[in-house]
Amino acid sequence: YDQLTPLVLRVPELLLDAREYGPNSKSTESLCVRNEKIQKNIKTVVQAYMGSSQHLEQQAWLKQHPFGRDEGKHQLTLTPTLFWYDNTHICETAHYRDFVFNPKLKLVARGGFVEDKVSPSIIKSVERMGLEDGHARFGCYLLDDHSGLFFTGHLDGGNYMTEEEKRIRAMERT
Repeated sequence: YDQLTPLVLRVPELLLDAREYGPNSKSTESLCVRNEKIQKNIKTVVQAYMGSSQHLEQQAWLKQHPFGRDEGKHQLTLTPTLFWYDNTHICETAHYRDFVFNPKLKLVARGGFVEDKVSPSIIKSVERMGLEDGHARFGCYLLDDHSGLFFTGHLDGGNYMTEEEKRIRAMERT
């Protein structure tokens, strides 16, 4: 973890309105889960996250970098990942086009699964070149709002909206 911590990115563009993003924000308070088992699992995940090295490192960083708090801001971070996930991640379109799907590099063939092909390449690169240099060319990060709430869903909300909410949204688009 000591090697990973300096690679966590805290870019100014992710210093956002604390009312909207992060712990105790609209994005976490408005999370509506109707299933009791899922609610219990979410609480367990949040509690585990609050004791994680990632969370504790962020808290230590915030003590040394208090800027933004007075203005109601919250710093989200980008954490390097050694696996190319199809869940929540940040990647420039040009990176997909010019690196991941570049036919000359032969990382991923047309129709192939990026996760299956790129993840082993990342691991091999890191083993060969070290964490910082081995990860750099792949440039994959996970966005962390430090709320402890992790979920995967499309931006259109299709994975977590009820059928009624989907119907209303579809009517709004027409």
